[in-house]
Amino acid sequence: MAKKKGIKHKVHRAVKRSSHKKVKFKSLNPKNKIKLVVNNLLFFVALCIVSLVLYRFVKNIILMNLFSVMAMIFGFVAVAFLIALLVLLIRKTMKK
Repeated sequence: MAKKKGIKHKVHRAVKRSSHKKVKFKSLNPKNKIKLVVNNLLFFVALCIVSLVLYRFVKNIILMNLFSVMAMIFGFVAVAFLIALLVLLIRKTMKK
């Protein structure tokens, strides 16, 4: 059996080139970074404390487990923001 050669058609597509816009990132000054980290740290510490209080006063085992897991997660996030705050403060003192 002989192979049949297919007819190839050239397809011309009108492709509109998208304009590549350069994204400008707004650089935060160190005071704003520290303020942002402190605000987030306080927020997650408050959420952790609220979760711990709810964990203490709830009698349902499912809700107790939920609030304990939430308290652990919020606590870990608060520790991460504490580390970020320490890094920013050390960077600020090293810069001077």
